[in-house]
Amino acid sequence: MEYYNDDRIYNISKHQQHPFYLLSLSRLPIFMATFSGCLAILIIIKLQNISNLSKFLDISSSIMEPFFTVSGILPSTDLPSDAVDTRILQVLVLILITLWAWGYMIVLEATYEGKHTFDVQVSLAYGMVLFLMSEAMLFFPFFWAFFHASLIPSVTVGGIWPPIGIQSETLDAFMLPLANTIILLTSGVTLVLAHRAMIEGIKSIILNGLYISITLGILFSWLQYLEYGLTKYTITDGLFGSTFFMLTGLHGFHVIVGTCLLLASYWRALQNHFSKQYHILFEYSAWYWHFVDVVWLLVFVFLYWWGANTTADLMRFSRYLAEQYP
Repeated sequence: MEYYNDDRIYNISKHQQHPFYLLSLSRLPIFMATFSGCLAILIIIKLQNISNLSKFLDISSSIMEPFFTVSGILPSTDLPSDAVDTRILQVLVLILITLWAWGYMIVLEATYEGKHTFDVQVSLAYGMVLFLMSEAMLFFPFFWAFFHASLIPSVTVGGIWPPIGIQSETLDAFMLPLANTIILLTSGVTLVLAHRAMIEGIKSIILNGLYISITLGILFSWLQYLEYGLTKYTITDGLFGSTFFMLTGLHGFHVIVGTCLLLASYWRALQNHFSKQYHILFEYSAWYWHFVDVVWLLVFVFLYWWGANTTADLMRFSRYLAEQYP
């Protein structure tokens, strides 16, 4: 039954008249936004070694001090470094609790309440595609900066790439980077096998494939950590250091997120939440993981292999042209 009021239609029937799921009001988004903002400010305080928050904000402490004192998250008084670390850990715990609660609600809606109809699943697929496109745009400016600096090296870096002083310090692309490439591609293969098993309904292969992919993802992150310990340059060493650590670090963060998504898929597969027709979390986690694979291939080929030997390659190419066309 419907009635009109101010040119608007109100549906007061007890039955839903459309295939979409209208979300109910929730406090979780504002909690996540607040905790994430606090985490960002705390990390800035930590990196910049700021001891007094009111000076950092450059606003009246009389206005902000009551809020920070009551919240207990961002204190406005002087803090030692270890206290800032403690507050960062506290906020991270709050973020993880919020994520767990949010995920629990999604599982209830999708698995037990049947709210994810076909139309909802299609809209979620569009949303995931747009999300991956935005992730690609996140990497794009750093690749742009790298190619601009390497293809047209300025005089400030000696007119060559890698810059003077870093040429002899670059990592061998066919050592740890190649091992990480093999590991990540292998994890993609086992994930594809798990996906095929999901379609066929073979639970043992699903769990084994996910287990191997998760293990390889953790191994990749550990080797990336060891690799950072071997580098003799830092993020402050000009364009080479900044683009290297931004691209590899940003990718490493995505690997950690992807590993967490695969862990959630593994747990839900254990709980029999998936079926041949419905396994959205698993499928979108696989999309995300394959996106991470593609980005790493670009990083390996251009940053580790080609980017570390650009000048030598160009010189060999110029000698080849001179010999062919004297």
